[in-house]
Amino acid sequence: MVLWEHPAERYLALACLAVIAVSLSAIALKRWTEPPLLLQSPPNPPSPQPPRLKVHVKGAVRKPGVYALPFGSRVEEAVRLAQATSDADLDALNLAAFLEDGQEILVPRRGRSAGVRLSPSSLDLSLSLPPSPRPQAERAKTPAKIVHLNTATEADLMQLPGIGPVLAKRIVEYRRQIGGFKSVEQLLEVKGIGPKKLERLRPYVRL
Repeated sequence: MVLWEHPAERYLALACLAVIAVSLSAIALKRWTEPPLLLQSPPNPPSPQPPRLKVHVKGAVRKPGVYALPFGSRVEEAVRLAQATSDADLDALNLAAFLEDGQEILVPRRGRSAGVRLSPSSLDLSLSLPPSPRPQAERAKTPAKIVHLNTATEADLMQLPGIGPVLAKRIVEYRRQIGGFKSVEQLLEVKGIGPKKLERLRPYVRL
């Protein structure tokens, strides 16, 4: 028996072989040119943000407002963010104190009231002079002992002349904000206490 007796059969067989060869070559070329598959690891989940506290900075600062800082931050960091002005009295604040969530920081100004800071001679004279006579009702409120501003409770402060529950609470709150009084004159930063009231309180208060 003779394969492909007719020329047409021979050409058809050769054409089929050529098609198969071309197909195999294309498959092999595609496998060689395709980049290898890379196994990609899933992206790392974002690390959780550390808890933050919020404080309100106002007073002698260029950018007063509410600032969010990490827990464990100190007063100095909040004041630095708010940018203290050139006349800010930073010595009146305890910059090393730790911040508390919801805390209000009042940065005082130097020389807020003219003539408030007395000279040493005037201060000694005012302390040496006895207090002026007061009405009987006010003398009954005069404390029998000196009140220390940095340790007194609201009840202690209410024993001072001219200090009621509202002012006593303001004094305690201001003391907490600044980390403790460094001078008696800082009472002028408390709303409701002016130079006259300070002079009435001076004989009965100490740090």
